[in-house]
Formats: sequence, structure tokens, C-alpha cells
Amino acid sequence: MADLAITGEGLWQQASPLVLPSAAATQSLAALLGQTAACLLTAPEQQFALPQAVGIDSTPGLVILLAGGLGSGKTTFVQGLGQGLEIPEPIDSPSFVLVQEYRTGRIPLFHCDLYRLGPTSGAHASEVEASALEDLGLEELWGQVGITAIEWPQYLPYLPPTYLWLQLEPHLQAEGSRLLHAKGRGLRTAQLWQQVLSQLPQRGTKG
Repeated sequence: MADLAITGEGLWQQASPLVLPSAAATQSLAALLGQTAACLLTAPEQQFALPQAVGIDSTPGLVILLAGGLGSGKTTFVQGLGQGLEIPEPIDSPSFVLVQEYRTGRIPLFHCDLYRLGPTSGAHASEVEASALEDLGLEELWGQVGITAIEWPQYLPYLPPTYLWLQLEPHLQAEGSRLLHAKGRGLRTAQLWQQVLSQLPQRGTKG
């Protein structure tokens, strides 16, 4: 698969990062991802042909893990997803709850911010018990036909069966720009991301 290096156990990684020159570019990319995912998840006849042995790709939803420091553009990316899914409500980081649900778009969007599970609350990632997922109901969310976008995924006690991991960081050579590194698990997520890359208006966004 062009641009993506496939490794064992369904793991893959994009060879080079994307350069996102502005917040608008970040949202545009996310909107394209949301549109593409909605088509894939709601139209079984359009789903990619996968080897039957790839059982990890049986998850009905898409989990997007958004990593990066404060102000790196994670919430901006989720807002772009909302645009692509045609969600009319404004999307902000959950303030008093860890999970915010949006069910008015083409498919549901579940926005999770796990920042409060991190060291700022006195807990390290290794100290977060596996029961946290059950308490938050995340496994139920990523088992639905929809998109679950999780900020600060490093605080998850374990990862979902399949996922798209996007790392956002400042571009040191271009003020105001961001670099986006993509990797994931599952052939379906790899093919989904490859389809998004093929639809980018300018391949010059590659790093």
C-alpha cells in the first residue's frame, strides 16, 4: 500500500508526516476523514475487501486516537470531524464529563478527553485501572457504528482492537503549522487512511 508500511499483527505506519499549514487545513483533513469514514461505516457494499482471517477488522466503528501536547490541534481536528459528519452543534473539549456524544450527524461522534486521567490528577498511565474503560463505557462506544475520537489516548489502560492513531505536533520550520503522524492497527483503518490521502487536493502536504 503506497505511503504506508504494514508490519505484523495488522500494525501499519505512514512513511512520512503530513504538513498542516493552518487550523483550517487541520479541520479540512478531519472533515475529509469524517466523510470517508461515514461512507465506509454505513454502506457495507462499499467496504473494502479484506482477508477473512483478519478478525480484528470486524469492529463496526472507527476509533481515532489523537495524541499531542496542549494546543497541538486535537480538539480542532475533532471539530473538523464534526463538519465532515454534518453535526450542527458546536464541538468543544468535554469540560465536566470525559465523554461527549453527538448523534445529530451522518453517524454518531463520541468525543472523549482523558486529560484528567493523567498525571495532573495524580495518576500515571500505569496506575489507571482497566475498569476505567468499563466506567466510561468506551468499549460500548467503539463497538457502535460511529466514530470515537479520544484525546490523550496514552491514558487508556489498553487500546481497542483496531484504531487510527494520529499524532499532532508543531512544525519547527514553519510557524503556525502542524505535523501529523499517522499509524494504526487493522487493514480497514489502513485502507481508510490511504483513501483519505488519495483525496487530498495537494499531495504537497506530505512532509
